[in-house]
Amino acid sequence: MFYKIFTSVLLLLISILFICPILSLISILFIDSASSQWVVSTLLPEYILNTLILIIGVCSISFIFGVIPAWLTTFFSFPGSTILEVALLFPISIPGYIISFVYVNTLEFPGPIQSLLREIFQWNKNDYWFPEIKSLGGAIIVMGFSLYPYVYMLVRANLKNISNSVTIAATLGYSSLRSLFFVIIPSIRSSIVAGLFLVLMETITDFGTSKFLSIDTFSIGIYRSWFLLHDKYSATVLAVIESTFIAVLIILEKSARKNTTCCSIISCNADYHSKRSINNILALMCTYTTCILPVLIGFVFPIIPLIYWSIENGLYDTRFYSIIANSISLSCITALISVILAVIIAYVARKNKVVNYLACIISIGYAIPSIIIAISILLFLSNISSIVTTYMVEISLIGTVVALIYSYLFRFFAISFNAIECGFKKVPDEIELASHTMGHGSISTCVNIHIPLIKKSILSGFLLVFMDTIKELTATLILRPFNFETASTRIYELVSDERYREAASFSLIIVAIGLISTIILLKLDNQDKTSE
Repeated sequence: MFYKIFTSVLLLLISILFICPILSLISILFIDSASSQWVVSTLLPEYILNTLILIIGVCSISFIFGVIPAWLTTFFSFPGSTILEVALLFPISIPGYIISFVYVNTLEFPGPIQSLLREIFQWNKNDYWFPEIKSLGGAIIVMGFSLYPYVYMLVRANLKNISNSVTIAATLGYSSLRSLFFVIIPSIRSSIVAGLFLVLMETITDFGTSKFLSIDTFSIGIYRSWFLLHDKYSATVLAVIESTFIAVLIILEKSARKNTTCCSIISCNADYHSKRSINNILALMCTYTTCILPVLIGFVFPIIPLIYWSIENGLYDTRFYSIIANSISLSCITALISVILAVIIAYVARKNKVVNYLACIISIGYAIPSIIIAISILLFLSNISSIVTTYMVEISLIGTVVALIYSYLFRFFAISFNAIECGFKKVPDEIELASHTMGHGSISTCVNIHIPLIKKSILSGFLLVFMDTIKELTATLILRPFNFETASTRIYELVSDERYREAASFSLIIVAIGLISTIILLKLDNQDKTSE
């Protein structure tokens, strides 16, 4: 009885905390009176056009460098293929806004690259042409080469499941390219769609990269309207349009994956798959170019200046360590709470369809842009504070650590939930039935049996939330307490003041944490595959 009451109250509270902020934002459309004609006629077309161009360009890069390198490293053997197979995941550890400010500082007119060219060739400003990094093209390259690992990761995991089918296709006379287009891509189409959907969501919800590269997107427009122009109505109109667009994309993605016909995977007693060697020099050069280029642009080229600038800055003061401590502690607390809630909800959702639907609704928070989540929570907590102050005691929930953690949980809960839900699905139902027959209740069974069995999934969920939280910029910028800084907000402030080199140390810490988390996740994934 206590278990049912506890879970019911907890789920009701979580539902309120996830639904009410969005309702608070939408209510502005009915409370505030303003004309959004200028938004529709002046700003909206530019936001839509820029966002669509970004989506097409970033998804194209992600498809090419997510699918082809995964195919090459899985089915072909060449020197360094094992290292590249892992290295291709490294760009996911660097946030796009860090890559963007590194390239701005190195490739802009005052940067070292153009300065060196002018010095060597004795050029003046108007004597040469150089690509503009602060442009849609620059944003597409930065986002594309930082987000392609989402596609690569999912494609790589599924390619290993169809290796026998590909080998048998080769015995039937299929060339490598023919196998790629007629066997592999149709077989892993759902994984490609899922990966591109994640890339698309990250592109739409991005704020930092667009801000540093001076690209007007929906997120920039919402931030500008709300905080700079103080036009809540127009910001809400933009937020509703963007949310509607995302909802349509979610429906299309679900429909595309549902209608995908998966080719059968041939099960054999022995693994027929063996990697082909690449002996042709031209083919080998194309292979290395395809596999090394994304690693260079998305990881190596940004990391070298960061290391150099960090060493150049020298010793760090206590403020630096305090800011890093703030980031790590916030990320740890958020990840811990997220994992605990995910375990509870995922465990109950296994046997309860209502809770399962509720979990799906809550998980949509990951698809909502951080700027919309932050503003929604700002409004919701403002209303709560006003009610409590009026009828009870004076209190302010805005600009607190609680508000900050609340926004992180709203945004990243889905990540830990999906990881832990997958872990629960691997546990046979017979184990739980055996536990109940021995007199153990639901709580005892979950704590003593399920949690030890899914500890790797729990750790994966914790690391994923921790990694995303420490990189989060938008919500932290809006909801942080006064004079409270994290590594991401400090980077934003320094880059806004064009103090790029001072931002390098904070950026390097974020990259190092992301890289360590990525390596641990890879090891956990390999252990799972070995045990299977």
